[in-house]
Amino acid sequence: MWRFIKGVFKSAWTILDFARRALANVLLLVIAGVLIGVFFFDGSAPSVPKRSILVIDLAGEIVEQGNFSGSGALGSVLSGSEPQTRLRDVLEALNIAATDPDVEGVLMRVDDLQAAGLASLREIGSQMDRFKSSGKRITVWSTGYSQQQYAIAAHASEVFVHPMGQVLLKGLSTSRLYWGEALKSLGVTVHVFKAGAYKSSPESFVLKAPSKESLEADQFWLNDAWGQFANAIESARGLMPGAVNSLIEQYPQKLEKAEGDMSRVALNESLIDGVTTNDETLDMLVERQGGKKGKDALRTIEFLDYLAVRAKKPSGDKQIAVVTIEGEIKDGADGPGMTGAKSALEVIREARKNAKVAALVVRIDSPGGSAVASELIRRELELVKKSGKPVVASMGDYAASGGYWIATAADKIIADPMSITGSIGVFGIVPRFDKTLDRVSVGSGGASTTWLASAENPLTAMTPGFERMMQLTVARTYKDFVALVAKGRKLTEKRVTELAQGRVYTGRQAVERGLADSLGGMTEAIEAARKLAKASGAQPLWFEKKQGRLSMLFNELLMRAAAFAGVEMGLPEALKKPADEALRLTQLVDAPSSVYAHCLCTRP
Repeated sequence: MWRFIKGVFKSAWTILDFARRALANVLLLVIAGVLIGVFFFDGSAPSVPKRSILVIDLAGEIVEQGNFSGSGALGSVLSGSEPQTRLRDVLEALNIAATDPDVEGVLMRVDDLQAAGLASLREIGSQMDRFKSSGKRITVWSTGYSQQQYAIAAHASEVFVHPMGQVLLKGLSTSRLYWGEALKSLGVTVHVFKAGAYKSSPESFVLKAPSKESLEADQFWLNDAWGQFANAIESARGLMPGAVNSLIEQYPQKLEKAEGDMSRVALNESLIDGVTTNDETLDMLVERQGGKKGKDALRTIEFLDYLAVRAKKPSGDKQIAVVTIEGEIKDGADGPGMTGAKSALEVIREARKNAKVAALVVRIDSPGGSAVASELIRRELELVKKSGKPVVASMGDYAASGGYWIATAADKIIADPMSITGSIGVFGIVPRFDKTLDRVSVGSGGASTTWLASAENPLTAMTPGFERMMQLTVARTYKDFVALVAKGRKLTEKRVTELAQGRVYTGRQAVERGLADSLGGMTEAIEAARKLAKASGAQPLWFEKKQGRLSMLFNELLMRAAAFAGVEMGLPEALKKPADEALRLTQLVDAPSSVYAHCLCTRP
């Protein structure tokens, strides 16, 4: 009887405990659902007040498509700012607001802008210039301006800085870590196979300093990029040609004359229009709206809310499809910061089969990656052309190596003057650790049916036969690359070989050499697609992989966790680029017999 009673109570307690746990889990899910609903579905429809100021907050990294789109409320909660800002959202908001009678002007914030490519900076600046031509003002205030932040701010109608702030212009540079000697000291033998005298990507694995060819190639495009960058600032601010370089050369003397006050140097050099606090700047805008400072609030609307109200969905019988290739190019599906060939092919096929699509613009912001994946995407674009729909390639910050490989399929290539492109060359990297094992007295061995069965084993020395196979594969891939460029650009293979060799160019240099057709951004690319398709009224429609809200939330949390656990949070700013490149290099050697069309480019 006692055992029976004990068993009843034990069973009852188990059921009660299960119910308690289940209820707690349900409550947790409900609370999480409510929080997600608050963050993503606040329920209030935004409106555009009369005589309002459009607030454009350029925060985080400027991206083409990015890992996470939407209002980014969760990101704001976690970090106080957006993790990414989508380029096309900024351009579209400025374009619509220019003719909107309810928008009086723009207040642009750049304090939280962390990263942007040269082409993105130029395109935002150009759109700001077009907005100002409507007669409306763009005001920028910041606690201080990095060079990237100021490249945008310079295009504003008025630029203000905090009394303790600065404008720091310094020029462009590239840097990377060289692991050659360190790897040798660890007994690691790195076999490099490359085609192209200037294909410097694998140098980091085998040298302790950049080669002469690498420095020559980098200096060539950097000088052109800096010339364009400085000229854009001088033109936007009405400065004399050469004023930016002159300022940099004389910074110490000018700062000494200003008694260490960087904001005064900026004012003296006409880089800014005033030294003010944030509240003073806002009071000035309130008074322009007819209000009283200290009493009335500034009538504003955030640009993403503005787009939710004003942006129109494409309509009509004809549309211009836009497909984005962003990040490194890999086999398989998309990954964080990478375009997977499988995912890209699905989106391109969707656009090709859509009866309303008259032409396709492929927006490329990629330094390349897998040569095979790049070819798969290029071939799919070729099928779009065969279906009777013209293809236009639009170069973003990068369209280099594998990114340029993809562009060769286009009927027309529109390059941003500041794009990083070219790098027509390929390479393979095969590390071997047999000497490392010898140093720690560890043996390695096993049985195989043929010499090739174990040839890829990184714990054994490379055989001459496998080395020859890699050399031939890289050479053949390079030959195919050159042939594709020659065919697509209507150049002789001899001429392409002269331009190739892994050399990197700016978009402007690429047009001068026939590697692209004309200069411009997305606006020009879409217009070119309309003309080729003879569809003057066709509106752009972005084709991209759809994400549900739950998927978006997961990606956001994943991105935050990676940033928290990774080098971005733990390294000084000066080491972030080299560390990021080191991570990319380790990813590239995961497949020891793969061939890469990759320039390993970093933002200067």
